[in-house]
Amino acid sequence: MRRSLLYAVILVSLALTLLSARGEGRALILRVDGTITEGVAEYISSGLEFSRASGAGRILLILNTDGGFLSPTERIVRSISSAEAEVAVYIPSGGRAFSAGAFIAMSADRICMGPGSSIGAAQPRPKDEKVVNALSSWMKSLAEVSGRNTTAAELFVRDNLALTAEEAVRYGVADCMAKNSMEALQRIGWPVNTQEFYPDARVSFLLLITDPLNAWVIFLVGIILLLLGLTHPTFVMEASGTIMVVLGLYAFGLIGASLAAVILMVVGAATIFLELKTGHGVLALTGAVISALGLLLIYQSGPLIAPTVSAEAVMVTLIVISGLVGFYLYKIRQVLARKTSPLNPENLIGRTGVVKVAVGPGREGVVLVGSELWTAISDEEIEEGARVRIVGIEGFKVKVVRE
Repeated sequence: MRRSLLYAVILVSLALTLLSARGEGRALILRVDGTITEGVAEYISSGLEFSRASGAGRILLILNTDGGFLSPTERIVRSISSAEAEVAVYIPSGGRAFSAGAFIAMSADRICMGPGSSIGAAQPRPKDEKVVNALSSWMKSLAEVSGRNTTAAELFVRDNLALTAEEAVRYGVADCMAKNSMEALQRIGWPVNTQEFYPDARVSFLLLITDPLNAWVIFLVGIILLLLGLTHPTFVMEASGTIMVVLGLYAFGLIGASLAAVILMVVGAATIFLELKTGHGVLALTGAVISALGLLLIYQSGPLIAPTVSAEAVMVTLIVISGLVGFYLYKIRQVLARKTSPLNPENLIGRTGVVKVAVGPGREGVVLVGSELWTAISDEEIEEGARVRIVGIEGFKVKVVRE
């Protein structure tokens, strides 16, 4: 009995050891390409949690970013620094780890860079001495913990220093260079047994809406759909527009947009809606510009983020589209203003009808014109059933003569 129990304990221990070794020999792959936002922070946090639950002892973060918001950057750095698994950052060939990305890379256990990649350029914008001192000391402490070049790390923030892959390896910022992620694992000394970690639906949703440009586009497109829906009542555009506006405002809250930025967004939306009353497309264009100023204010509020050239191109395109929509609505109003109403009494002159109630001098009657009954007056006696022709309009009464 004791021998059987001993064998069972040995088998369980061996199984646990094999499972542990299997987990530690696997590297979990995470990919971040774009602005560092709350969605990215949630994605990395989920990946670290998955690695802990699955027993993956190593994480390779493939990072390509020009920067992002300070709050999610701090959250990511804390998550990596406290992770049970080893974390390595690979900056792919031609990629960048600028601004917020530099802080994330420096918090990792290993850094590997592809040919043509760069790291650094983490000076806050606008440059403020207090913020510069705080962020440079933070970057320096991250370098100290991982045994990297603290002078270069500090210059990333103070002088906006950026290093190529070759320079980063030479100056002790990066550990190695590799052409791709598999080669990076080999250079680091990790096994190439990997597992890709993909964001779930909730994280994918956060990744989408917490990018400030995406949030602004969702908000402004929602306003445009509402505007078009109010002039073409189908309820589909109104419903879609309302959902998008609410979603955009929710995203601004997740981003942490300042009150001033949100006010500019709302004022811009209100100005666009004034296009329904007046304007030649100018109000829609002006409203979109005001809303874009709110987006720029969001970018300016983050010391580690700035709008990219592609973001500026999207902003200009959507502003122009807003102006064109406003001009389109203006043209619709012109057409409607020129279009004569079938109910306008002036359109009845020259038409013929039938007397339904006799009419005469000083006595009103009723005539049927087409499918409509009109109050009639006449200078002559005309009996019921006679055919008449309309020769004039007095108010909402038609003047008739015998046909």
